[in-house]
Amino acid sequence: MNRLMIFLDTIRDHLDLHQLPPVASLDVSAWSRPITVQLDVDGLAEVARALLTWANTLDDVTATLWRIAAGGWVHIGIVGRTPCGIPVRVYGAVVFDPSVFPDLPAGDRQPMPVQVLRGWASRGEAAA
Repeated sequence: MNRLMIFLDTIRDHLDLHQLPPVASLDVSAWSRPITVQLDVDGLAEVARALLTWANTLDDVTATLWRIAAGGWVHIGIVGRTPCGIPVRVYGAVVFDPSVFPDLPAGDRQPMPVQVLRGWASRGEAAA
């Protein structure tokens, strides 16, 4: 079996093993670039929950924010590796809100703690 088939089988196995949120697109290009997953969820809390679900299936997870150059949208993303080492980037887009992203100029990318996602994920949930 060639290397590409092993790579694709490994990705399929990871997706089959976990109940992951809906995906709008999946870009698989090569070992040197991460698999890129665009989430098919709306709203800050939903994007954060979906990213946390993915983060729980990956190793060495980091998180980032990127406000697109036009300024109206923010991509919230994580990067990590499947347990067998395949790099994965997962992101979702939310409407820019200056009260949520006060220090994020248009076009800027910033790292952020993964824990911030937990706070956003709990928005709108009833307290226990």
